[in-house]
Amino acid sequence: MRVVVDLDGTLLAKREAEWAHWLAHPGDNPQITRADFGEGEVLLENDLCVYTQSSRYFEGLPHSGLIVTKRPCATVFDLTPEEAAATHALLAEVKAHLDATVKPDGYTVGWNVFPAGGQHLPHVHLHVIPRWHTDASAGAGVRYFLKEAARQARPLSPGGHP
Repeated sequence: MRVVVDLDGTLLAKREAEWAHWLAHPGDNPQITRADFGEGEVLLENDLCVYTQSSRYFEGLPHSGLIVTKRPCATVFDLTPEEAAATHALLAEVKAHLDATVKPDGYTVGWNVFPAGGQHLPHVHLHVIPRWHTDASAGAGVRYFLKEAARQARPLSPGGHP
């Protein structure tokens, strides 16, 4: 399978516009206003964060979910030490839950930070994506896609910058 993504330079502007919208309308931010993550989306939680799955947001990534802090904060760099520990503890619970229920062969786990990093909602959320040997992208992690996109777009300078 060959996957082609058109990286024409418009995605960053879209992410920046989304980020600005949510900053201007924080009351509408779905990760802030859904403190209890209604509609039965919360699968696991602790005192400081929740794990939620919603098929509305994870098309093509079955059983994927987010760990979201209950306290609004923009990025992983804004977490308190207690929130960071709670996120990590919940991640272990999420892994145990997914291992027992859907039995993935691996995981991709990560944060997008600020619009240039792919974040479009200014509320910290850790992506937890189960992976299987049968995935079309099995064996390819986040760095694989980023490096391939950079290689195809333009060669990197010796310092690693375009």
